[in-house]
Amino acid sequence: MALKEILNELFEPNDFNVTTWMAMGSMILLLSQLFLPSRVTTLIPIFFLGYRILKMLVDTLRLHTGSYTNMMRGRWTATLPEPEVPSRLNSGSDGLVMFILGARINHPLGKLSPGAWEIDEVFQNMWREAEQNRGKWGYLGRTATLVDYSDAERTPTIWLSYWKDLNGLQEFSRSAAHRLGQNNYNAKKYPYMGIMHETFYAPKGCWETIYDDFPPWGLGKLGRARKRGDGEA
Repeated sequence: MALKEILNELFEPNDFNVTTWMAMGSMILLLSQLFLPSRVTTLIPIFFLGYRILKMLVDTLRLHTGSYTNMMRGRWTATLPEPEVPSRLNSGSDGLVMFILGARINHPLGKLSPGAWEIDEVFQNMWREAEQNRGKWGYLGRTATLVDYSDAERTPTIWLSYWKDLNGLQEFSRSAAHRLGQNNYNAKKYPYMGIMHETFYAPKGCWETIYDDFPPWGLGKLGRARKRGDGEA
């Protein structure tokens, strides 16, 4: 795992307020002055800020040629793959289920609170088991971990997952990894943990995907992408 991904797992910008981040930055600067020459401690933030400004200018000049290379240009849509297990074909297999799972650590220390890393591992194990049973459960995939920055107190984490039918989602809820997390939660092993979920089912013909100059995301990343014709909305 890259250093950036590790840091993102450790902290989210909203884990602490702005004044706390500024105070921690000032403390790091003060500590660096104890061990490094004053010229070095002065040049480090100047060089970093200069690099960010230069990168922004270069990206702006290359906006439509080199920047944002993961973007799929033009208008496109996504179609769902067929179930990998033929026996899963049923009256609901042409539809789509979206399962929204959310978690919120109601503790001042956030991800540094006791047991937070264990909680994260519980969620990761659930998704690993879903991935291992993709064909059996009709699991299509999920988004990366999303965060809700509108919450002024803590940063809820959200996952959007997609399934071919409700039966597969129910099988997931009875899996070993999910039951372990559910039992621990019901036993109040994580008393400061808040969770939520919402489930939506859309029958065939009652959902659509439209992306325009947008990177593969959601169903567009999980399904088969195709260009939309000029006559399509």
